[in-house]
Amino acid sequence: MRLKLHFALTDGPGMTIPVNHNTWLVSAIYRWLALSSPRFADFIHNEGYRLNGKPYKLFCFSRLCVKNRNVRGDRLKSDSGTFSWFIASPKDDFINHLLTGLNKDPSMMIDDVRATAESVETSPLPELLPPVKFVCLSPITASVWDAESRRNPTRYLDPGEEFTAAVKLNLTRKFRLVHETQLEDDRLTMTFDQGYMRRIGRITKLIDFKGIKVRGILCPFVADGSSDLIRIGYECGFGEKNSIGFGMVEARS
Repeated sequence: MRLKLHFALTDGPGMTIPVNHNTWLVSAIYRWLALSSPRFADFIHNEGYRLNGKPYKLFCFSRLCVKNRNVRGDRLKSDSGTFSWFIASPKDDFINHLLTGLNKDPSMMIDDVRATAESVETSPLPELLPPVKFVCLSPITASVWDAESRRNPTRYLDPGEEFTAAVKLNLTRKFRLVHETQLEDDRLTMTFDQGYMRRIGRITKLIDFKGIKVRGILCPFVADGSSDLIRIGYECGFGEKNSIGFGMVEARS
């Protein structure tokens, strides 16, 4: 299920928040989970759903959708004093605990700015018949381990066959965790919008999360192949690091 949360800044229009605000968004999610069930929040944070020893959180979220925004240096100013935020997961217990925590205390802090959720919309999984055109609500990141690199062994990938292969492997593992069965059709292609790339020029986005810089892709794309993989991408996020604000998409006609 997907949630769309509508927030108002407590001190009204004109407040500024950090451009790199993912850390506070993650904290808000775990706080709401803990308000409902400390045990469940601890499980998601410290254990997760495991496959071959690797943990997966199985949720994703968008960047903040800030109306009338202005970026000034490392701060983002909201002239309207409102914003919306998407959070999604295929796990009903995650959604239920999140909503329970929100009902107990709908506020969140972003740096030193308080915001309060005024309403929440829910939406079920759409049909998503491939091919599906998606826009990115948060950057998609995929990486490989480069042991020969002396500077940084994590090599973030650009759009292409290697990028798609990494995304497909990640989605296949998340499918197994969500559905507890093997995937029968693992076909996947991701065709990024070349016209958009020419217009924008730079489609990469660097996010600073607790001092670690993660590079992702912000560009519309068409996903084709396995409808099961495409649905998992919509529910859990495409690519890696979904639980810290990467890989959320929205289908467009």
